[in-house]
Amino acid sequence: MGLPARIVIPTFAAFAVVLLGVMGWFLRIGFGTTGSAFGPSVVHEQGDAQIRATAAPIATDPPGTFTVPQTGTGPVQNPNALPGASTGGGSAVAGPPAPVMQELIALRARLARNPKDLAALVQLADMEFDARRFDKATPLFVRALALDPSNPDVRTDYAVALHESGRDLDALAQADTVLKERPDFPTALFDRGVILQAIGRRSDAATAFRRYLRVVGNNGSHANEARAALQELAG
Repeated sequence: MGLPARIVIPTFAAFAVVLLGVMGWFLRIGFGTTGSAFGPSVVHEQGDAQIRATAAPIATDPPGTFTVPQTGTGPVQNPNALPGASTGGGSAVAGPPAPVMQELIALRARLARNPKDLAALVQLADMEFDARRFDKATPLFVRALALDPSNPDVRTDYAVALHESGRDLDALAQADTVLKERPDFPTALFDRGVILQAIGRRSDAATAFRRYLRVVGNNGSHANEARAALQELAG
């Protein structure tokens, strides 16, 4: 004989309420935003934290290559370039060719023995410069200039390395330093025009190129480039 309906129905109803409450508690833990076993169902901000988007890349030549904007206008260089590669080949896998590697080892050994070996510093800096490894060349030029601050060739190369690294204002300061001591130093005149054009100082760039042409005449190593730049600036 079963229990009367007046007892069974209330008992069943109470049991159902308790069961639903327990199930709801587990679901809240499972899908809540804290202490979650399954992960929060909604993404929430964490305090006042903000994530800033990376600067959009700029398309460059050749098509399909991109670079993140720099503080200046110089291009980002190939990190896989090799010392001496411009004069001796080599690859990122195999490294520089044997003669270049031997010269690199010899120069680095000289600097290990004598960190103030000016000739070794300049030669090694030039090799890195020719390979367009400006991040390697720049500190070597700095060390060389600390020993011989009046060398216009080293300082001009240093200015170009800074420009190619995107540090145009620093590059301009170095070119100006050369021209302050040697107002008609041709390479610094031409490079100053390039830097000024890169940062948008068009009239100053044109002045620099015209001054360069007055100094070197028609046979300067960059005369054609200077005339082409003047035509572009006049356009």
